[in-house]
Order: sequence, then C-alpha cells, then structure tokens
Amino acid sequence: MIPSPLAERLAQLAALGATGHGIDRRLFSAEDAQARTLFVQWARGSKFTVEQDRAGNVFARRAGKRDGAAILSGSHLDTVPNGGAYDGAYGAVAALCALEELDAAGVVTEHPVEAVAWAGEEGSRFPLGCLGSGAFAGLNELASIDALRDDDGVTFADARAAANGLLAGVPVRDGFPRPAGYVELHIEQGPVLEHRGVRLGVVTAIAGQVRVEVEIHGEAGHAGTVPMELRRDALSAAAELALELEAAARTIGECVLTVGHLSVFPNQTNVVPGRVLLRIDARSVDEARLSALRAAIEACAARTAAKRGVRIETTPIEERRVVAMDPQLRGAVAAAIAELGERAIDLPSGAGHDAMCVAAVAPAAMIFVPSAGGLSHVGNEYTTPEDLQLGVTALTRSIAAIDRLLAKD
Repeated sequence: MIPSPLAERLAQLAALGATGHGIDRRLFSAEDAQARTLFVQWARGSKFTVEQDRAGNVFARRAGKRDGAAILSGSHLDTVPNGGAYDGAYGAVAALCALEELDAAGVVTEHPVEAVAWAGEEGSRFPLGCLGSGAFAGLNELASIDALRDDDGVTFADARAAANGLLAGVPVRDGFPRPAGYVELHIEQGPVLEHRGVRLGVVTAIAGQVRVEVEIHGEAGHAGTVPMELRRDALSAAAELALELEAAARTIGECVLTVGHLSVFPNQTNVVPGRVLLRIDARSVDEARLSALRAAIEACAARTAAKRGVRIETTPIEERRVVAMDPQLRGAVAAAIAELGERAIDLPSGAGHDAMCVAAVAPAAMIFVPSAGGLSHVGNEYTTPEDLQLGVTALTRSIAAIDRLLAKD
C-alpha cells in the first residue's frame, strides 16, 4: 500500500480550534465547518463523490462494481472542550485514506465504499451524544433533534441553517439510506493495548451506559454555630454516596462507575452545604451487570439518605444498551489483520462510538489502535505515527475483506 497523507491531515485538523490546552471544535462552529470543508476538499481531490445529509454528516463515496448500499467507515470531527487530536478525527481521516489506498492498490470492490465524517458525536454543543449517527440510524427523529438547544438557546435547526451549518456547494441527500456494513477505526482511549504490548484490537462490544442525576437535599446552616451531631450536610452525604457507589461497582465487577459532576449550594466556605447536585455515569458490556448497577444506585441512595437524614432524588438522564459488534465482520477484520502478520486482541469498548448507532441498521465492527498512557479527551492524547498508519492499513484490508464477505450474501 502507498503511505497515506494521514499525519499531515491530522495536523491540519488539530490547528482548527486549538486552545493551547487542547482542541475545542464543537458542532456547527466555525472550526467544525472548516474541518468538514477540509474533508470535502480532500475527498474531491481524490475524485470521490461527496454528499451531506440533513443531520450534518458528510459522505465521500468510492464507486463499486454494483450500485446501492455502501460499506461505510468513519468517525467524527467534533471534539470535547480541550480535547485531543485523534479522538474521532483519526477515524474520519483514516477512512478517507483507506479509500485512497484501495485506489492506489487497484482494488475493485463489489460494494460502493464511503468514508463518513459523523456530526456531533461528542454532544459538546447540543445535549445529545452520537447526534449525527443516531439520526442516520433512525434512533432519534430529525424533528426532535431540530428542537435541541445549546447553552446559548440556539436550536439545532437554526445552527444547521446558519453560515457554519450545512456546507454550501455540497449536495444534500434525501433521507438516510441504510449501509451494507460499517467498520470504524478509533484510538482505544484506554490503556489495555499498550499494557498488553499489542498494536491492534478488535472490539467485541460497546458498553451499555446509564447516566443518572442525583439531587441531595440537606439543610444549610452557619459553619460556626451548627454542631456536628445536628448537621444534615448535603456534601458529606454526597461524598458518602460516591464512596458507596465505588464499592458497589467493585463488588459487581466488570463495570465502571464515575461520579464526575458535582455542584454544591450555596458553595460558600462558611455555610454548611444545603444541597448538592451530582451526576453518575455507569457502564458495562454485560447487561446483567448494568442492571445491577442501576439497582445499586437506588439502594445506595436510599441507605445514604436514611443514614445522613437527607432527602435524595434520582433522575435518569440517558440509558444505552450494550451493543455487540457483528461476529462475522469481527472475523473478517481479525483475518485481515492476521494477513498483515500482526497480532490483535479482542477487547470491549468502554467509550461510546458512532458504531453503536450504526449497528442498529447494519452489521458493524471496530478496530482500535493504542492510546499512549490510556489518555483521551485531553490535549496530550497521543498515538505513535507508526500505530496510526498501521491502523489505516488494517482498515483498508478490513474494508476489502468485509466487501468480499457481504458480496456472498
């Protein structure tokens, strides 16, 4: 295979939204529009047909022997605030490079193959993760997405119609045509591959996720005059609840639980906290353990409320089921990697990805490359150039293998 211009393209994208602490490239921002424009320019430069849909997803199509449903590969171009250069962007650019490598190698596929840049995977502007792929897969109606508002009150519909929304000069598709299959390349965002000394991973499943908002109502009071034995300190109750939940997750096993957001009221040094708002993120690739986590959240909240003399309210925010990757596509990916003479391991994904949405309408697979130190969603996220390029080569071979597999059906 001819080396792809991967590093140069990732560097160009990394400059869009650079903050000094990372990258801030939110959906339908000027920086996001510039990133999608670059994707279009690169695709057209390689003679691929480019379209977008009404959710803001952008597709670069390489023709196959037959017309119709395409094999898709890609990821997202948006970032979390102060995010890294590889999360999402790598998979979108790598998919485009894979199409170019198929051209360079003279590979003729049965199916059309499309590189896709999904819109708004991170949910960092509008309050919905995997926004574009969810709309594409029919998991969220476009009408309900249109009504979403960002922190400034701007609706998705208005942002889409504004200057940084849908790209001028790029045809807009009718509807969301179902693909024949999907394969996504992504950095692992965790430490397993690096720890095991392996350069490629084949994803078995994407973890299910439960997010819950918890509001703890205690009683505010003067920090100097309310005796310790008479306090109903909401923050102390929150701290105890967080530790109880951590212990419960360890007991359940093969899951993770995080209390990652905390707001304290009135948040004054000399006032006993009267109210605390916290959010819980719980994940597992086992549905039974995910159910156990849901039950543990309610049980721990009830025990903490009784022990601390506070009132605790729990409100579900989001729930996603475990999504298994397609066994046949996983086998095709593993075989393609083996043909390269590389070792790969099976591993689950604790992070959510666009693949979990596309899997609702087509067989899907994922490939991971290592993340240095397991770091992601931070400015110093890093994967070596050699591993990044190996991922593209593995993806190119996997697309060809998946095409052969699906052509038999």
